[in-house]
Amino acid sequence: MTSRLPGTPALPALIALVCSAAATAATDLIVINGDIYTVDPALPRAQAFAVEDGKFIAVGSNAEIRALTDDNTTVIDAGGNTVTPGFIDGHSHVSGDSPVVAGVDISYIADKDEWLRLIEEADMRLADGEWMTGGYWDHTLSDGDYPTREMLDEVVPDRPIFLNHIDGHYSWVNSLALEMAGVTAETPVPPGGEIMIDKRTGEPTGILLEGAQGLVGSIIPDRSDQQRHEGLATMEKYANSFGITGLHQMGDLDDYLHIVENADPTLRVWFGYRGPRGTGSDYDAGVNDILATKRDIAARVEATGKEKQVGPLLDVGYVKLMNDGVLSAQTAVLMEGYTDREGWKGEYITGPDDLKMQVEKLTAAGLPVAIHSIGDAAVRASLDAFEAAKNNAVPFRNRIEHIELVHPDDVRRFRDLDVVASMQPNHATNAIGYVPVRVGAYRESRAYVWKSMLTAGVPLVFGADYPTSPLNPLVQMADAMFRESPFGFNSGKPWHPEQAVSFEEALHAYTQAGADVTQWKDQLGSITPGKWADFVVLDGSVPVPMNDSFRKLSVDSTYFAGREVYGRPQR
Repeated sequence: MTSRLPGTPALPALIALVCSAAATAATDLIVINGDIYTVDPALPRAQAFAVEDGKFIAVGSNAEIRALTDDNTTVIDAGGNTVTPGFIDGHSHVSGDSPVVAGVDISYIADKDEWLRLIEEADMRLADGEWMTGGYWDHTLSDGDYPTREMLDEVVPDRPIFLNHIDGHYSWVNSLALEMAGVTAETPVPPGGEIMIDKRTGEPTGILLEGAQGLVGSIIPDRSDQQRHEGLATMEKYANSFGITGLHQMGDLDDYLHIVENADPTLRVWFGYRGPRGTGSDYDAGVNDILATKRDIAARVEATGKEKQVGPLLDVGYVKLMNDGVLSAQTAVLMEGYTDREGWKGEYITGPDDLKMQVEKLTAAGLPVAIHSIGDAAVRASLDAFEAAKNNAVPFRNRIEHIELVHPDDVRRFRDLDVVASMQPNHATNAIGYVPVRVGAYRESRAYVWKSMLTAGVPLVFGADYPTSPLNPLVQMADAMFRESPFGFNSGKPWHPEQAVSFEEALHAYTQAGADVTQWKDQLGSITPGKWADFVVLDGSVPVPMNDSFRKLSVDSTYFAGREVYGRPQR
């Protein structure tokens, strides 16, 4: 009689698979003694699994899986630690110009002294003469005061520095960067832009708002192809260190193709292509260009032969559009006015009529669409566009990205239109400090409504939108489960805990859900026989019942098609 874990069903198919495999050959690798969350409803929990030729071939008890081994099988004893499928980040901007490799990452850090320490450390790493970029700082996490150029000058006076704010609407520069760009207090700025001036000295403070960012940003030299390619290879390993084996990536398609053709790819990339510009025949030509690029990428990836060995690697899967801004800068478009800016509802980047035209043309060509929509009016406009094009067949679901505020009536429309909600948990825990101010107490319950989406039957995908929030999926999942600000907002209490999700729900949103909206859904996303063996071993077990100790967990090792691509350095 086959042994099984308490609470799991007997699986004749598994037994047959085990017996068949044992009769033919031993497996390459097995994992035993694991606290395994498979994300497969047929067997949600298990102790062990086996891998052969880069794919899972059996999942079950220790005894069942041990029977498949011989002296040549690699045995991983998980020691009771949690094992999950490889994580799939549903919204990313991981590139060879990411702050980790091209400058400094100070996101999710409140202490400004720590910002300066990391900036000084990055200065020691970068080559002489190279600009320091990146940043993604957020002054609202600490005292709410903008940093100054003098702060940068004190630690790095001899290297130009240009550091983006986390929402992209301001930048922080040092004196050398201003000098090289010829920017002074009298420099004209584009409409809507501003050079912030120190009222005491009459000189620039080092903060550039909106269009004024380009006064300095436009003179930053592009990194070379070699720098980007090397940087992207490093970033793939960086993502692997967090258990990530798949990305829904926007930007840098040529660099990802270079890695597939010339290096050792360790991420599966479902690529979101930027939507065309223009109208009429110009837009039609842009759609045709995307289709041609999609065909070319598919052919070149297939020509490498690598996908036969390790599974899916790169495909152009959807087109990315954008119709509003962000709540923090009051550029998200709302149905009702901002409570802290009388008479203002935000302004569309792409108006509803133009959005309908774009969605119609793209979906008519068979291209799924993802739309950046943050305010509730923008979300409704995106749903309206999808509804207008609902008779156009696309191979994979359309999606809306971010959805930071949504009217309750529109949650049901996601389900009815079969539109994916692609959301970023850490955005919520950072926004606790300003969303109530922007939209008022009676509307804040409409923000980041993950549980409402799941309850309504809406496909929910999680991602980081790196580098606007930490790439680490464990951080994102903790934010989804606890909805607590690590910086003390809301008095440190859970913010609208009715919208929190369980660990299993968060894990599904970071694994199988991300695979389900691609052509790879039957090849990835769960620990299931026949799928590619992407999996993660944590350095402990997920607490049951769930508690705050989850935040202490980290990745011990990551496997991509059955091969270890990250292992925690030995201490």
